[in-house]
Amino acid sequence: MGMSMMKSMIFALLSLSLGTGLTMIPQARAADASPGTDQSVPATLSGELYLASGDAVAELASTLDTARSNNKLALIILGGNWCHDSRALASRLFKEPLRTMIDEHYQILFVDVGYLDKGKDVITRLGIPVYYATPTVLIVDPVSGQVINARNRHQWANAESIGMEESFNYFEEFANTDLTALPDMANADAHLRELLLEIDAFETVQADRIYRAYAVLGPMLRAYKEGDKKAFSDKLWNEVREYRYRVPADIAVLRAEARRRTAAGETDIPLDFPAYPVFSWERN
Repeated sequence: MGMSMMKSMIFALLSLSLGTGLTMIPQARAADASPGTDQSVPATLSGELYLASGDAVAELASTLDTARSNNKLALIILGGNWCHDSRALASRLFKEPLRTMIDEHYQILFVDVGYLDKGKDVITRLGIPVYYATPTVLIVDPVSGQVINARNRHQWANAESIGMEESFNYFEEFANTDLTALPDMANADAHLRELLLEIDAFETVQADRIYRAYAVLGPMLRAYKEGDKKAFSDKLWNEVREYRYRVPADIAVLRAEARRRTAAGETDIPLDFPAYPVFSWERN
């Protein structure tokens, strides 16, 4: 039997066993659960772990402190109990073999984004302009405060379709990251720093725009989830969905181009920033 086949069989067998829950995750109180939740199903199994918080920033600070004390990475997951991808990822973290590895290397904080109207304070505290999807996964070095999975943090928008083996490999890769070898922008090429600051400014503009879009979608989503099926507009939702998928992809291309061209010795590099169409409600 080849090693790859053996590894696949091991993952298949281990994935059948369900953990009882990571010790750092508080159990959901019945009063905190989302409407319609079956209280007989543990929150760790249903994935409904995105609970309203009185002070999410304080919880973030506590999570970073605990991660630092325990020599772990902080795993910050922003999502909502109304989102199937958010629930899928949360519940998978409590299944073997992922559960044991996560418990050993990560301190988790689930952040409730409400109906797209919460979570901005946590994102801002971590130096990220916006969460682009539910769930958004941020792996943080608690010592430097650096988000170390910035290059591919957006892939979890489709968390339900990501299998156990791919999930395990993703989190294992960052658990084994040499944090001392992470890029230090303070020592980066001056031309590269200038270009990255331009890109950051561009992304901040897009972040402001998407928060304005969330202000349109949020009430619509809340009404829909509370039973008003006519309140939801697929057209508006898909407009924003397409935009929030395009922006992080475009940002990644811009940053890669900046690094490639400065590494090649170019200076005075003009970047071609994309333009996006207006949303339909912005035309009114």
